[in-house]
Amino acid sequence: MKIKTKIIILVSVIILIGLLITQFLIVKNSLNIEKENIEIIAETIKLEQSNFNSEVTLALTKVRDKLISLNKGNANIYLDPVKQIQDNYFVVSFYDTIPKTLLGNLIKEEFNSFYIDKTYKIGVYDCFTDSIIFDKFTNIDAKFPLKWDHDGYYFGVFFSDFKKTEPIKNSSLPYMLLLASMVIIVASLFTFYLANGILKQKKISKITYDFINNMTHELKTPISTISLSTDVLIKSQENNKDERLKRYLSIIKTENKRLENQVERVLEIAKLDKNKIDLNFEPLDIHDIISTCTDTFSVPIQEREGEISTELKANNPLINGDVIHITNIIYNLFDNANKYSPNKPIINISTSNNNNGIIIKVSDNGIGIKKEDSKDIFNKFYRVSTGDVHNVKGFGLGLYYVKQMMLKHGGNIEIESIYKKGSTFILTFPIIN
Repeated sequence: MKIKTKIIILVSVIILIGLLITQFLIVKNSLNIEKENIEIIAETIKLEQSNFNSEVTLALTKVRDKLISLNKGNANIYLDPVKQIQDNYFVVSFYDTIPKTLLGNLIKEEFNSFYIDKTYKIGVYDCFTDSIIFDKFTNIDAKFPLKWDHDGYYFGVFFSDFKKTEPIKNSSLPYMLLLASMVIIVASLFTFYLANGILKQKKISKITYDFINNMTHELKTPISTISLSTDVLIKSQENNKDERLKRYLSIIKTENKRLENQVERVLEIAKLDKNKIDLNFEPLDIHDIISTCTDTFSVPIQEREGEISTELKANNPLINGDVIHITNIIYNLFDNANKYSPNKPIINISTSNNNNGIIIKVSDNGIGIKKEDSKDIFNKFYRVSTGDVHNVKGFGLGLYYVKQMMLKHGGNIEIESIYKKGSTFILTFPIIN
């Protein structure tokens, strides 16, 4: 158990460290990927904006050149013909009058040639009235955005549906990382809590085992003393003459023996839980053990006017087991069948072989077990009760002991029961040649 506890704690710590390292690497990798993605998106947006600005500038430059050509002017006097005032507002210097309808057609033609499909409005600045006028086809109802500090005529193009694209800043990654970190913290706390619980349980288990071991050994001494004293009194000739005293001595001896058996059972269960029971395996004829148990148990059964019968039909009855514990298994099942049969107990034990081994069935006509209780009857200290009291006295250790011993012998135990009609316990042992 010490080795198992250390292994569990060590594995838990290793898993926790692995989770922390994995989480750190995931966080680091995710941050790097997000940073690279943001940089790529920013460069892409910047490139797209730059291309758009270049295309608009080039298209408006061509518009201006065509207007100059139509007016037979000199294009060399325009040092800075196209200026970008805002991200969505471009102005074009032009010192001569501007035919508005022609301007609109030229802009439309050049924008189509550059595949500029954004919605735009055109404004023309009149240097004589110091105001911005708009052509009819532009449908502009409000003031034009900004004036340009420029001498002479100029026209501007305002992209009304233009929205500057910004890189994504509100990433969900920090929240995801925060959630993952919280999960790791919870897992860490749970791991430490589990390890602490295991250590405490181990300590409690040791204290419990030491207490049971000391208590049972302390009880053995007075039990032995009572047994010896009772035997001396029973053998006394004078006491044999008094029938009432003789009966009381017999009761003391019987009850003392029962107490001794209960103490031994508690001690065996404690050793079983600590894996301190040493089994002496040897080839055994299960039929011989059943016959011995049947002969021994026939006396209490007959006292209740009951019946115990056998059907030993197994062709190969040899198993590999510990004779003491195999005997205890059969005896425990007989004892349960007797205790839980309110009327005359009728017990039958049968054997048979199958491909997997030998099957032993112990049947009774007792009170039976409800389906919801069947899954728990092999648990330690579990007892089927009626109302608030138990009809039959006991510790709830017998079937737990039987189950654990069957497992240690490589076998298994199952139950088939009908409430108020009886139960059948089915034991399966691997056979040997």
